[in-house]
Amino acid sequence: MLNVRPVDWMGESDLLRAAAAVACGAGHPAAAALLREADARIVSVVEARNCERSACGGVAGVVSGSRILLGGPEWLLSHGVDLAEAGAEAWSDGTLYLATDGRYAGTIAFGG
Repeated sequence: MLNVRPVDWMGESDLLRAAAAVACGAGHPAAAALLREADARIVSVVEARNCERSACGGVAGVVSGSRILLGGPEWLLSHGVDLAEAGAEAWSDGTLYLATDGRYAGTIAFGG
């Protein structure tokens, strides 16, 4: 199982749904794992619109009217997302960071 860690205003299902939608829409390598996790948790994944994949390793798209950014911390920081709320423990390899409408929303950790 993936470790899904949303901020207090975002639910686990919503974080996973948004991540899976943009990852699939933009062809991110983690898409299959996110879809398996969503299926295991019985979370329906909606279709993302206007998805794009960056050469820097992040993806972006619109999910249910919100602009979603998913990727490594450097990529989100380069888009002006404040990751102070992520805390030091979240800064690790194998972790994807998610922002919705420019606001940090949580992380999804793979492995360990």
